[in-house]
Formats: sequence, C-alpha cells, structure tokens
Amino acid sequence: MRTAALAVVMGLAVVSAAVAEEYRSSFGFSVDVPENWLVLTKQAIAENAALASAPEVKVGNINPDLLKDLRAKVESGSIEMFFNRTTSDATFADNINVLLKHGHAPTTPEGVRQACDAYPGLLAKYAGRSLKVESCESRDLGSFKAFYVEYEGVVAATVTMQYQISRPDNQLLLVTATCKRSTQDQVRQEFDEIVRSIELS
Repeated sequence: MRTAALAVVMGLAVVSAAVAEEYRSSFGFSVDVPENWLVLTKQAIAENAALASAPEVKVGNINPDLLKDLRAKVESGSIEMFFNRTTSDATFADNINVLLKHGHAPTTPEGVRQACDAYPGLLAKYAGRSLKVESCESRDLGSFKAFYVEYEGVVAATVTMQYQISRPDNQLLLVTATCKRSTQDQVRQEFDEIVRSIELS
C-alpha cells in the first residue's frame, strides 16, 4: 500500500492547503514545518474543498479507489503526510509520512546492532527484493534519542529515511521521508530539521 500511496500523492501535492510553521499532530507532538511543505491531515481535508473531493481529482492513471483509500486513512487519523512542494515534480512527490504503532525503538548499543543486522531481511520481506541499507544507527535528538535507518527506496531512484521515536506511553512514532535521489541532500537536511523540532507532549 505504501508504494502505491507514494504514487497517489503526485496528484495531491499540487493541491493547496494551509501550511503553518508550527504544527500540532493528533499523535501527541508538535513540530515546525517549513512553508514549502504541504501538510495533509484530516483537518486539512475537512477545511479544503479540493481535498475533500479527492476521488474526483485527476491523478493520471492512478486508480481513484486508491486515492479514496489514502484520503480515508488520513481522515481516520491513522496516518499524516507532508509533501515537499519545492522538490516534487511530475515523476515523484517527495514526502514525509507519520504514523503511530505499539513498540519501542532500540536504544542500547546491542539493541541497535541487532536491529541493524535484521533490517536488510525485513526490507527484503516487505519489498520482495533486496534493498540496500545505507545508514543504520542511534541518534541523539536533544530531548530524546531515536533509531535512524536510511535505505534504498522501494520506488526506483528514490531513498527512504526513517526516525523511530519511543514515546513514554509504549507507542512508537515512525517518521519516514521518501524522496528522489536527485533531491536527497535537500530533503534530508529539511527532514532532519523537522524531526529535531519535534516536541513530545
């Protein structure tokens, strides 16, 4: 589903919605979002007529039912998505998706090592083919630590970067950016700044 959703957002990325410097997520955190990023949430859909009628938005050859499914996931609060309006183009919409699941990010050196050793196998099972893991480590983000992994994207010529952040309520916040290889440096810098601005509540 995620691979298909990334293709779907190519059409959504050009739709206007309110973008604020500070954004409060329904997942229990606040974050600073640069103005060149479009925020797609259930609130944005409720307030924006074009987003509300997403199944009627033309997105090339993408199945309208798939677009409807993505909109439903955002409306239900199961996922939140940001799209880079500066770097996105007709081939791919550089994006960040946020979701919450039960679990903990590895924090000890041994836990991080074991997670990194297991990651190539997990990715191969998910993608159906081997994906190169380019970075896998623990990172200090100031007020909290996070598990970080960067790997070859499922979509050709893309890269995926993910921060896994443990919350005190035994929930795991997954913040994942996927972008084109050609925009990797710019998106990585903005992605890191966005994640470092996160304040858990």
